[in-house]
Amino acid sequence: MSRRWLLLAVAAQLLVLAWMAGEREWILRTGQRIYLRTAPIDPRDLFRGDFVRLQYEINSVRGVDADAALSARAADRKRHEVVYTRLRPAGEGLYEAAGTSATRPAERPFLRGRTEDAGRMGWRGTGHFFVKYGIEQLFVEQGSGLALEKRRGTRDALQVPMEVEVAVAPSGTAVIRGYRWSRLGMKLEVLRRPAPRNRNAPTPDQPLSPKLRITLANASDAPLSVVDAGEHCAFHLVPVEWAPQPYPPASRACSGEQPAPTTIALAPGATYSAELDLSEPRWHVLAGGAPVEIGALPGVAQFRIEYRAAGDGPVWRGRMASQAFNASGVID
Repeated sequence: MSRRWLLLAVAAQLLVLAWMAGEREWILRTGQRIYLRTAPIDPRDLFRGDFVRLQYEINSVRGVDADAALSARAADRKRHEVVYTRLRPAGEGLYEAAGTSATRPAERPFLRGRTEDAGRMGWRGTGHFFVKYGIEQLFVEQGSGLALEKRRGTRDALQVPMEVEVAVAPSGTAVIRGYRWSRLGMKLEVLRRPAPRNRNAPTPDQPLSPKLRITLANASDAPLSVVDAGEHCAFHLVPVEWAPQPYPPASRACSGEQPAPTTIALAPGATYSAELDLSEPRWHVLAGGAPVEIGALPGVAQFRIEYRAAGDGPVWRGRMASQAFNASGVID
């Protein structure tokens, strides 16, 4: 009798594994194909071979982007709660989050995920919750994980985002098909850091905020164009995902009617750079209803520079964010 139960248990496990493999293969063959932008980290797992651990923008869900049912349970949310994230096109074949809910959306595409602890996801901050979709690991050829890290770029060098292709089933289950590299790369440099401030000393006459250089590079092997206009209106100062306050822009220079954008053609490997002095009014933010430099904000506020563009033909379309930096010009 014991042997019979053992054989049944083994057979049941084999059936489950076969069903999982079959479901994965079916999704790969029939699922809707989309791309999600991510960055690779931690290239090696000694127990499972080489892989790249992935984080996506959609892993971090702001409370304001969740439906009322999820927001109401923010204080006592448990791990592994099933949620659904709606997706919308974001240019270059990529998709981005358009809201997260506890109920299955009526329209595709969407991803089915489960809530997770922030620490387990490698994220930080408050006002968010974190979701895993089962596509956070990409297995690669033995010994190639570090090469992917190098291709992605380091903190002080040009960074080229990895864009992961996934197949999405009608249920929202996703399976990784492969990856590609963005046609556009970005580099953040700090040209000027403000002098250290004494909390009890008068506000100095010199700028309180850093001066940056953002470089866009054609990382593809074909011609590519980028755009810019006026007071570098293609670039936007945005708080980091984990910021407790939004700090909206104070300037209206790049809203409403804007100067006609200039198209900059880039041959493969060519670059375009813009110097952004964040002490100038163009980059001020609203804090307490008043415009201020980011260097005058309380605490160590962190931001990114986001490049946004739309166009046709060879023009790169979408948005791309730099590394995080604080008001003292320290890159995260």
